[in-house]
Amino acid sequence: MKDKLKEQFLNVANSLIFRLNTLGVDCYIWHKATTGSIYIRFKDQRMCSIRIGDHNGREKLKYKWNIRSDIELNTSKWVKHNNIWRYYIHLHKWDELVVLLLKRKEEVEQWGKSKYSYTIPKYKNNETI
Repeated sequence: MKDKLKEQFLNVANSLIFRLNTLGVDCYIWHKATTGSIYIRFKDQRMCSIRIGDHNGREKLKYKWNIRSDIELNTSKWVKHNNIWRYYIHLHKWDELVVLLLKRKEEVEQWGKSKYSYTIPKYKNNETI
């Protein structure tokens, strides 16, 4: 069961990255954890990051975008925890997150250039999954 879920997470991550890259939002898989969670980062760090998983992540890490398989199917909500806003959406509704990420990209672009923009490491550019 766990292996099937890991495969689902990877499929969602690849589909999301493909869709976002096609729409001009540069992102890539940063890490695949042994727990099955997958972490996605953006070329522009101000976009924050995405975590795909089936359990709560580490308390000290604050992922703005969370795709979870362990929440109710129709759940998509903003939650403020320790003064940080996080968005949660069910795994099967991942594509609804694309609209929010495009909106975030527009907001970030209005902020102008800053020190928080960086390039994707070369070893991540050519990674195939």
